Amino acid sequence: MLSRIHHIEIRWCIIFTLIGMCGAGIAARAQVTVVSLGNVSAGVNTEVIVPVLLNPATTETRVGSISSTIGFDRKLVTFLRAEKGFLLDGVNGKFQAKVQENAAKPEKSSLQLEIATEGEPRKALREGLVLSLIFKINADTPPNTMVPLRFEKVSAGSADTASQPIEPITSTPGSIEVLSPESIPYVSCFFFTH
Repeated sequence: MLSRIHHIEIRWCIIFTLIGMCGAGIAARAQVTVVSLGNVSAGVNTEVIVPVLLNPATTETRVGSISSTIGFDRKLVTFLRAEKGFLLDGVNGKFQAKVQENAAKPEKSSLQLEIATEGEPRKALREGLVLSLIFKINADTPPNTMVPLRFEKVSAGSADTASQPIEPITSTPGSIEVLSPESIPYVSCFFFTH
């Protein structure tokens, strides 16, 4: 009796493993370009760096531009600036970042991002960190608040001469977690403790 139950459990384990492998195979075939935001945390009245990351669908996907709108609550955080990293410099990339207020919802703002490579021959954006967005957590933001950063829209174009839309494309939201003063870790630098 015990061995029969053991065989049934093994059979179910094999079935679930095969289902999982098939699901992973389907996900691998559904190649999608992803633009994502990072999840960061800090205390009140401090600056945080939120990464904008690119993961092209395949190594052959040549993304030449990204256009997006990111919504955030301006009562909780303030957008200060955007900074490009060495990956964007390496492909002659330029960007524009502009905040637009929402007349219908005064507490909401939208950040318009335009990122593109330039030059001939035009290079593709590289996988990884494309841009860093610097926000300041407002002084009156309550501790233990989670500030969502959501893509309201995102699109991308190819780096080819006749730029075509990159499809399929999806986005992953980010967040800024506001820590309470007692939960902020104190980490000393090893080099300055001697």
